[in-house]
Amino acid sequence: MIGRSHSRVTGSIRVIAAIYLLASSVITLADPQRAAADQGMPMGILLPVAGLSFALGAFLLTGFMSRVCGLILACLGAFQVASYGVGIVPIVEGLVGVHLMLRGGGAWAMDIYVQKMQDRARGRVVSRES
Repeated sequence: MIGRSHSRVTGSIRVIAAIYLLASSVITLADPQRAAADQGMPMGILLPVAGLSFALGAFLLTGFMSRVCGLILACLGAFQVASYGVGIVPIVEGLVGVHLMLRGGGAWAMDIYVQKMQDRARGRVVSRES
């Protein structure tokens, strides 16, 4: 029972982070001039960060490759902290990234279903070899 609640919490964190990443990147990409002025980032860095945030949000929303996305999200948060100073959002992004990297996608993630499918395929190969 405890494993299920942790999995659901992790899944909820993943979905909330995905929605935030998608929304913030759409707002940034809709008006990059204003976003550059608000965030104090040069346009050459702002647009790739927004594109990466959008891609991470899409992958996290589907729950596919959530550990890899967690690693990239943690690196993105660390990059923002190192480049533009300590802020709440980059720190939270980094912590959520580390959590997803260590725990996986949680409930409702495609990673779980892919792992089960791979386990069944391995089981069939082992039974044929026996």
